Amino acid sequence: MKNLSLLFYILITINFVACKDKQTLKVAGSETMNSMMRYLGTEYEKVNSNARVTVEGGGSESGIDRLRKGEIDMAVSSRDLNQAEFDDLRKTGNLEKVRLAYDGVALVVNPKNVVTKLNLIQTSDIFSGKIKNWKEVGGADAPISIVIRNDKSGTQDYFQNHILKRKDLGLNEFNEYKSNVFTKDAKIVKDNAEMSKFIQENPNSIGYMGMGSAIVENKDKLKTVDYAKTAKDPFVSPSVRNVYDRKYKLARELFIIYKTDQGDKIDAFVTFLTSEQGQVAVLQSGYLRASLPEVEVSAEPVK
Repeated sequence: MKNLSLLFYILITINFVACKDKQTLKVAGSETMNSMMRYLGTEYEKVNSNARVTVEGGGSESGIDRLRKGEIDMAVSSRDLNQAEFDDLRKTGNLEKVRLAYDGVALVVNPKNVVTKLNLIQTSDIFSGKIKNWKEVGGADAPISIVIRNDKSGTQDYFQNHILKRKDLGLNEFNEYKSNVFTKDAKIVKDNAEMSKFIQENPNSIGYMGMGSAIVENKDKLKTVDYAKTAKDPFVSPSVRNVYDRKYKLARELFIIYKTDQGDKIDAFVTFLTSEQGQVAVLQSGYLRASLPEVEVSAEPVK
């Protein structure tokens, strides 16, 4: 009995010491980048046994704010920093911003929805409340239920400008529709998980999320809609291949943001993320790597 107690004590002590020695890297921000960063964190831990990477969402704005307050080691953002954010972050230390990947924004509906394609103007009219019934865009005679992200979301910021306000159709169109707002009847959710759940439970709903989240995390839960900038353009499905070929028009940069004076632990993680091994892992997680050789476009996404 004494030997068993001693063995138990030794095992507990070893485990405690091992956990104590691990360096924890705290990452938070973009919901779009959440699944990718969790996968990259796991891959990094495989090559660095002393590291433990924790990843939280909350939205791009939340991550940037938490980095400013010193609550996390790295913020991830699906949009670029605005000038005010950049100035505030620079006050707290030397700042580095690195483009990690590219991602498309996918329109997502319930798998039972018969609508398979939408163009920009149709999408803008749906989310502003001008189009209210699916039959107006080739669907069933049913009211459209809109679900959107909160204002801390980088994806929402991108969608609001490029689609709702029609920025992608040129300056004249943007100036005409820049006062467009989401319909007041829209359901507002805090993250992709909540959006996915709402759409699964509401067959007539439509939302949007990062392509990686849509085609990897929610592959069997949601249906993505093919998209075209205008009714005359070909409708294209959201995929790594189509983003790479510039065929899918709803694509944007994804960033990691960190302070450069945090020691070796952050430097080592950034080195991994931007290395060939890290960039291949980006592709495997369902996103487009920052620099993509032609031969690697077909890399298999993680199941």
